[in-house]
Amino acid sequence: MRRMEMMRLSAVLALGAILAQTFVFANYTIVHRRTFNLNATFAGGEAIGDVAFDGNYLYVSSWHSGSGTQTVRLVQVGDIGTLLNTPSGALTPAGWTVTVSATGASRDTRLAYYNNHLYWGVGLGATAGTGIRRVDLAGNIVGSWAAGAGVLLPSGIDPSASRFDTLDIDPFGPALGIGVFGSSNIRRNDLTTGAALAATGDIGGLPENGGNTRDIAFRPDGGIYVRYNSASGTGASGIYFAPRNADGTFGPAASVVSWTEGALQQAFVAYIPVNEVFFSGFSSLVLYNQRVSGQNKIFIYNVGNGALLNITELDGTELVDDGDNPRGFQNTFLNASWGFWNGRMFIFVVNGFTGTGSNTGYTGTITFDRLDIYEVVPEPASMLALGSGLVSLLALRRRRK
Repeated sequence: MRRMEMMRLSAVLALGAILAQTFVFANYTIVHRRTFNLNATFAGGEAIGDVAFDGNYLYVSSWHSGSGTQTVRLVQVGDIGTLLNTPSGALTPAGWTVTVSATGASRDTRLAYYNNHLYWGVGLGATAGTGIRRVDLAGNIVGSWAAGAGVLLPSGIDPSASRFDTLDIDPFGPALGIGVFGSSNIRRNDLTTGAALAATGDIGGLPENGGNTRDIAFRPDGGIYVRYNSASGTGASGIYFAPRNADGTFGPAASVVSWTEGALQQAFVAYIPVNEVFFSGFSSLVLYNQRVSGQNKIFIYNVGNGALLNITELDGTELVDDGDNPRGFQNTFLNASWGFWNGRMFIFVVNGFTGTGSNTGYTGTITFDRLDIYEVVPEPASMLALGSGLVSLLALRRRRK
């Protein structure tokens, strides 16, 4: 009889182990790790506009609200390990800074990382005082890029244009994908030389022939998400997805989510490859911004290729795990990116502010340039405890009989 009890106990333990393997990664959430105040670094009319990660270090780029030519910067903030061990609040970047002149007047900036280089766009949306530079991880602008000019101008894309509006790394090639306002034809340039490559051709299925494309985000398979803005009040604003064809062109775009809004040049979309990079059981995410009742928010769309995230938006007030609830995101430029480090996946958010602001703190009603670090975290499934408990109870009930 004793032997039978031991056999039943072994069976219960074995089943419990199976349940643990089955359910331990059933769900995931997003945890707010840090909120940093970078207002002292980006003072006055200068403000944070984008963020990139090289697998170890975080970088941010700025734009300027002042009219005429202004100074904007690319800053190496610090390494992720150190940042996660630094308390939320005022932060002085620990790395290098690169400064260039660009058109102000709230023109945009975009930043992307690929293969030990940063691709930094400034003055985006302007017809002069704009350009895209290739910067190495020591903070040096690569002078040989773009036919030795060191800066790619709108005349250096094919077809040429009068302005840039956004950029992202196109995995098809790969290449630097460049979005131009007034067109859905994504220009492509060589990542090493800056030379113009064949463009993708227009993306069909977008409203107004794609003329109000504001931002783009590529999936690892080459498909593209488009952040579209129409001020006509038709409800055409939203996120659209177009699949990639084998020849590098795009199939027709389909609406993912749509809404009605006014003119919003300060709009972004980002693809977070949770399924492809972190864990295949989780859904990847599309992040995009909307201004709701005067506040900028990040909305979250589940792609649906795994378990869904049950969080639908981030507004910046989420409790940081080392302190308090920050103030909400301000009604200015908002952008996001992602990174994978030490087996962990992070989402990085920047929110710029122009004006005096506060150089200390991150709560209450103060205004400041900010960098937020969120982490994608698997949740221990409640079904694990429930399943193991039920099996144990059944075993005990049978033994008592």
